Amino acid sequence: MRVENYKYRGLFTALLGVLLLLLPPVPFELAGYVGILLWAASFFLRVWARMYIGEHSRGSELACSEIVDKGPYRFIKHPLYISNFTAGVAFALFHAGFSFEVLGFCAVYGFFLFFLAYKENDFLISCPISHASCFKQSIIKSIVSDRFTWVWQIVLLLLIFLRKN
Repeated sequence: MRVENYKYRGLFTALLGVLLLLLPPVPFELAGYVGILLWAASFFLRVWARMYIGEHSRGSELACSEIVDKGPYRFIKHPLYISNFTAGVAFALFHAGFSFEVLGFCAVYGFFLFFLAYKENDFLISCPISHASCFKQSIIKSIVSDRFTWVWQIVLLLLIFLRKN
């Protein structure tokens, strides 16, 4: 199954990051601390999910040989999307605090990720569930396998710091 424009999901996320940077920055306050806690939760969920899904990435189109049903995938269908959303909310709170603009940003980003998850659900119905091939890789390997996500998050965080100062 091919979802049109699926390969551009990273670009759309980057554009949402630029939109976030256009919001007026606020001084560090309670929302900043909440943002830090949310980002930490996002980090741990993402690493935990990567430990089970491995180096797998959908790349530019939807493809899968099997569905992982171990680790966080036992409880949540799309823990990486939830991690992405939580990180986005964390950055928004850290940058712009509690505001209607942040609420709007979170709604748009949440709708986008919900749309992607919905499209993947339609696709994943055709993938077999495999218990035997689910593996658990190390934490370090899980972090390294998500290196592009970390690079984008570091760049966005640096831009937020530059914008705030």
